[in-house]
Amino acid sequence: MRFTKLLFIIFIFSFGTRLSAQTWVVPDDQKAITAPFKFTPEMQKQGEQIYLKNCQSCHGLPGKDNWVKLTPPPGDLAKEKAQIQTDGELFYRITAGKVPMPEFRNIIAEDDRWWLIAYIRSFNPKYIQPNPVAKAAFAGRTVTLAMEYSDPMKKIVVTATEQLKDGKTGPAASVEIMLFVKRYFGKMQVGDIKTTNTSGKAFFEFPADLPGNQEGYVDVSATVNDPKNAMKTTPAQANFAIGVPTLKPGLTETRAWWSTRGKAPVWILLTYTLSVIIVWGFILYIVYSILKIRKLSNG
Repeated sequence: MRFTKLLFIIFIFSFGTRLSAQTWVVPDDQKAITAPFKFTPEMQKQGEQIYLKNCQSCHGLPGKDNWVKLTPPPGDLAKEKAQIQTDGELFYRITAGKVPMPEFRNIIAEDDRWWLIAYIRSFNPKYIQPNPVAKAAFAGRTVTLAMEYSDPMKKIVVTATEQLKDGKTGPAASVEIMLFVKRYFGKMQVGDIKTTNTSGKAFFEFPADLPGNQEGYVDVSATVNDPKNAMKTTPAQANFAIGVPTLKPGLTETRAWWSTRGKAPVWILLTYTLSVIIVWGFILYIVYSILKIRKLSNG
């Protein structure tokens, strides 16, 4: 009987854990944030390209209900569940991310994230954009990154430039740079943080054994390490053929936690099935005991 109770507790705990994993609370101050500009058709077109590049692989095409069956489900962003959220909520979720959704704060520039929301809102005919709230003039450094692979050095070279007070652009020295490669869920940092030299350049050695796609290409991104948000930065992204050619299966092609129900790990299926059987057996046993007690009391 103790074993039955233990399994029942495990089942309830597992169900509660799965339910909490799908709960994504957005801070109240973030919900009220609005775009700093009025959405335009041109922004929606730009947002569509950003969506197809970064979001379609999981969320599918808006309005088509062809999103990938993950746990928790990414869902269709054209549907009510997404559209009833405020612009601030959408912006926060895109920025911060939550497994299995990666955070895009260092992948998609801030304005581009608003363009993405403009595209998502284009599928809601009832949407009325709140009045834009212009941001205060930024007084910090404005840094833009560019990236290339140097075959002679066998290194990735990140170049940082910044806007100068005279309106011109020059090298951005003493800027901390982080390098990432795209993985299934989010990004993996490569090497240590590097600081740009007086020419605005930082050099990264790339692991020779890092898996790429079937042709050996790897998605690489460079961002500024700016925990105090003292800079306005534009990250760099590139695709280099510097990885080991690897045939990687799709997210739902193998048995894994995040795959479809039909391809969940066997031990999870067995545990879940056994738990359900035991729980229902326990319930039926209680019902049987109650009926037996009533029969004895009537007799």
